[in-house]
Amino acid sequence: MVTQQVEIERKYDVAGQRTPRLKLHKLKNFTVGDPVEHEMSATYYDTADLALAHAKVAVRRRTGGSDDGWHVKYQAGQVRGELHYEPLKTSAQRIPAALRKVLTGLTLGEELTPVATINTHRTVYPVLGEDGQYAELCLDAVSARDERGRVTREWSECEVELTRGDLTQKQARTVFEAVESVLYAAGAAPSSSVAKIARALGQDGGDSVRVVAPEHAAEAGASDDAALPDHASSGTDDTASSDGAEGAKDTADPDEDSRKKSGKKAKAEKSGKKLKKKSEKKSGKSSDKDPQAPAAAEPEPETESKPTGADVLAAMLARLTGELQRWDFAVRIDVPDSVHQLRVRSRALRAVLQAARGFVTEDVVADFEQRLKGVARVLGDARDQEVARQRLDVLLEAQPSGVVTEQAKQELRAAADQLEVVAARTVRRELDGAAYVQLVRDLRALAAGQDVTEEAAQLSAKDFAKTVLGAALNRVLVSATARVPDADAAPDVSEMAAEVGRRITLPGLDAVQTAAAFDVVHETRKAAKSARYVSEALGHAHAKAGKKRIRAAAVAKDYQDDLGVITDAAVMEEWLARASRSFQRTGKDRYAVGLLHGMELSDLRDGMLEAPEILADLVEDLRGELPSLGSKG
Repeated sequence: MVTQQVEIERKYDVAGQRTPRLKLHKLKNFTVGDPVEHEMSATYYDTADLALAHAKVAVRRRTGGSDDGWHVKYQAGQVRGELHYEPLKTSAQRIPAALRKVLTGLTLGEELTPVATINTHRTVYPVLGEDGQYAELCLDAVSARDERGRVTREWSECEVELTRGDLTQKQARTVFEAVESVLYAAGAAPSSSVAKIARALGQDGGDSVRVVAPEHAAEAGASDDAALPDHASSGTDDTASSDGAEGAKDTADPDEDSRKKSGKKAKAEKSGKKLKKKSEKKSGKSSDKDPQAPAAAEPEPETESKPTGADVLAAMLARLTGELQRWDFAVRIDVPDSVHQLRVRSRALRAVLQAARGFVTEDVVADFEQRLKGVARVLGDARDQEVARQRLDVLLEAQPSGVVTEQAKQELRAAADQLEVVAARTVRRELDGAAYVQLVRDLRALAAGQDVTEEAAQLSAKDFAKTVLGAALNRVLVSATARVPDADAAPDVSEMAAEVGRRITLPGLDAVQTAAAFDVVHETRKAAKSARYVSEALGHAHAKAGKKRIRAAAVAKDYQDDLGVITDAAVMEEWLARASRSFQRTGKDRYAVGLLHGMELSDLRDGMLEAPEILADLVEDLRGELPSLGSKG
C-alpha cells in the first residue's frame, strides 16, 4: 500500500551539544505531552551519479519509529511531501516495484544502491492545545555514515511538524513561534541543512556537524566524498530540498554580505603580506629585484576560456532535460499542474532544437523533433482536458441562477473528471514506455555534447545566443504573416483547424480557408511560445542575445494570451461538441451542453474576426523592436 502526505514543518540546528536543554514548561499558549523515544535507522539509496539527489528526491528504507518502511521525500514545484511504501513481506530490503516505477523518469532504469546510513535517536513531544494536538516537536541525535566516502558524521537537530491539516496560516504561525521561542532560548537556530542525506554525504553542514570517523577526515576537514559531483547538492531550479523542511531563515542582507566579503579580502591580503615577509626573512632573500641577477622568465598569463555556443547549447539542454525529469516524477505522483509543466519542458526542448538547427546534426534534430512531438501530443491531449475542466467551471458559474440545473452541472463536471482520468492514464502509459525512457537518455547524451556540430564550438556565446533567438523570432514573423490560401487551393490543415472550419463561417472565406486562418493563429501562438522558451533558456545559461532580441521575445510573449483566448475557445468548443454527442447516446439532458456550446462558438467566431488585427499588431511591434527581423542579414 502507498500513502502520501504533504509536510508542514521547520527544522533547527543545535551546535556543539548532543541534547539541547529545553524549557518546555515555558511554551506560550501550549503544553507538551509525555515524550516518546525512538531508535531509527534509515538507509538512503541513489544511482551511481546521484540522480535522485540532483532532482532533490530522497529514497530511504527506515526501520524503527512509527513509519517503518520505504519513504520517498520530495519537493515538486511548490509541493513538499512524502510517499510511504510498505515493506515487501517476502523481502523487506528489496525495493518495491511501485516505488521503482515512480522514479523511472529520474533513474532511467539505473540501479539504486545504498549511499548513506543514518541512525537517529529521536525524542518526540506532542504539542498540545486546549482542543487537542497541534504539532510534534522532535529532538534528533543523528549519526550518519557515508557508504562511499566511509566517513561518519554526527549532529543534533530539532524539527517541528504540524499534525493538523485544518489550521489557518495564523494558527500555524502561532504554533511555530511558540516552539521557536523555547528552541532559540536553548541555543537552536534555523537549520542550514537542506536534507539529512546532504549532511551525511558532506555536502551541507556548517558548524553543527562533527566528523567523528575516520580521524584524518576530521583533521583535514574533507573526505573522499569531495569527489562527488557538484550537481548532487545543487539543483538547477530554485526549489527547496526534498528531505527536511524549509527553515525559518531570514533573507540575508546583501550589503552585510558585501561588507563581510570585503573584510575577509582585506584580511587575506594583509595575511599574505605578512607571510611573504616572514618567508623572505627566513630565506635571507628580499623581494626587491637584484639588478645584477639574470631576468627570470615571465610566467605565461593564465587565460580563462570563454564559453562557446556549444557550451551554451549544452547548458540549455541539460537544464531543460533535468526539469523534464523532475516534472515527469511530479506527474507520476499527481502533483497539481504537473502535466502542464511537463508539456512546457518538452516543448521548450523542441523549441531550442528548432532554433539551433545547424548546430546539431540535421538527422538528429529531425529525430528528436519527431519524438518530442509525439510526447507533446499525448501531454497536449491531457492538458486540453485540464483547460476544458477549468473553463467549464468558469462558464457554469457565469450562468444566471436557474438557467442550468444542478443535475446538469454535476453531469458535465462528472464527464470532465472522467475524461481527465482517462487522459492521465494515457500520459502514464507514455511515460512508462521504453521509447520515452530512451528519449530522455538520448537528450542527456546530446546535452553532454554528442552530435553537436563544430559550428557551435566556433561561435562565441553571444553570437550563438543572437543566432538562435533570432531564428525563433523569425519563425514568429513567418507564422504571423502567413497568407490564407485562395478558395481553389487545398492546403493541409490540422485536425483542430478542420473542426473549426466546419463549425464557424467567416466573411469571404469557405470552410477550408477558415481552417487555414485558424492554423495561422495557432502556429503563431506556438511560435511566440517557442521564442519565449528559447529566450528564457538562454537567460538561464547566462548567454546574452542582445537587448533588442530580448525585448522582441517579450513582445511575442505579450501576444500569447490574446491568441490563447482564441485557441482555448476552440478547445472548449470541441470538448462541448463531444460531450453533446455523448449525452445524446446516453439519454442525458443536452440543454445545458447545447447552451454552453453556442456561447463558445460565438466566442470562437468573434476571436477569429479579431485575429487579423492582433496578428498585424504583433508584426508591427516585433519589427518596431527589431527592424532587421526577417531580413537575410
